Amino acid sequence: MSSSSSSLTKLLRRKRYQYEVTFSLYMLTPTEKIIFNSFLFIFLSMLILAASLYLPHHIHTIASRAWFYYAGDEELIHPPVLAPTTN
Repeated sequence: MSSSSSSLTKLLRRKRYQYEVTFSLYMLTPTEKIIFNSFLFIFLSMLILAASLYLPHHIHTIASRAWFYYAGDEELIHPPVLAPTTN
């Protein structure tokens, strides 16, 4: 059990090191790191929220337009039959 927790700890430390080196966070003070990480967290949260709220509707719109280009508009091919009006 201790070897698996030790390997997990090593993996997490390595990933944290890669994160800090990739974004040059190792040069920042702790306060600057908190500010940067807060902005990154807020940006990613808004991106995930927007994708989960608006992406399904956008995909539906694109799919319906693609279907229109593929199959055409049924009403243009077969106009609806109107019942005779009686006045």
